[in-house]
This record gives sequence, structure tokens and C-alpha cells, in this order.
Amino acid sequence: AKTAIVGLVGAAGFGALIKQGLAAGDSLAKTADKIGVTTEALAGMRHVAELTGVSTETMDMALQRFTRRASEAAIGTGEAKGALQELKINAKELVKLPLDEQMEVVADAMGGLKTQADRVRIAMKLFDSEGVALVNTLAGGSEGLARMAEEANILGLAMSRADTAQIEAANDSITRAKGVFTGLGNQLALAFAPIIETIANLFRKSAV
Repeated sequence: AKTAIVGLVGAAGFGALIKQGLAAGDSLAKTADKIGVTTEALAGMRHVAELTGVSTETMDMALQRFTRRASEAAIGTGEAKGALQELKINAKELVKLPLDEQMEVVADAMGGLKTQADRVRIAMKLFDSEGVALVNTLAGGSEGLARMAEEANILGLAMSRADTAQIEAANDSITRAKGVFTGLGNQLALAFAPIIETIANLFRKSAV
């Protein structure tokens, strides 16, 4: 399969695919850790977002803001408090669930709203400015989110935390290797600076 892929995209393209995979895996791991969700669940949510015209960055920010707002609502404060009450969702019980399951609960509840305007209004309360973009993402309800999460797994988009840890380690090694060359360049520049200065002064004097 690898040979076929190399033949299709070329050696340079294969290298670009690897580079893209390293970046994607590293981003998946760090973002999942930051917002408290599994890498597999985040990959699924990113996948359904992309399919509904929402960028990865928008989805990540929406999840980050939702996590904070749901937590605030659970203690009786914040922008999402009234929105969750309107959706008939118990905030204290909601935050006990994994983030991907929280999104499924919200998606099903929003499906019960009467108008698109109501969905937009509630989404803004839950996800801030990213909420409008997520209205279509949540339109399929929990079933749609679960189906797309499974598709992400089948397509190889979902990676375990152990897998992404290997990618992070590879990226760290690459960064350290770049540091070696940067450090070498600095030392060479330092060593040759006096010589370059002397030669430059000689050229200047000869031109006078």
C-alpha cells in the first residue's frame, strides 16, 4: 500500500503526507489534553465539523468555550446557565459526562427547538461566536455525531493517546535536531564574524 501511495503522490508528496500527519497528530494530542477529551473523540468531532463546513480551529475553540461555560452553569453562573435550562439539560449532570457525550446530549436537545433562530441563539450562549458555525454540525443529533465519529475511526483519523504520544516524541526529536543545526549556525557565525569584518573593511579601504 505504501508503495502504491508513493507511486501516486511521488516521493515529495509522500514526505508532505508524513509531515502533515505529524502536525495533525501533535495538534490532536495537545488540544485533547487541554480541553479534557480523548483524542479519538476529538478526532470524531473535528471530522463532523469539517464535513459540515466548520474548520478544525473553530471546532476546537467552540469546545474549549463550551467546556468552560458548562462548568460555570454547573455551579449556577455564566452565559450557558439559561441556555441549558431552556434545553431542559441538568448542567451538574451534564459535566459528569465525557465531552463528546455532552455534545451528543446538546445536539439532541437543540433538535427539539422550534426554529433555526432559536438554535442560533442557544448555540451562541453555549459556544460563543463559534456557535453559529456549529448549528449545522449539531443538526444530525447524537446519532449523526456518533456515526461521523465511527467514520473518523474507519478512515484512520482517530488516534489513541498512545499513538499521538509517539508523534509528539517524533516532533520533539525533530525540534531538537533543528536546534542542533541552529546552534551550529550560531557558533559558525560567531567564529567567522571577525574574519568577515576584516575582509569587509579591506574591501572598503581598497575602494577608497
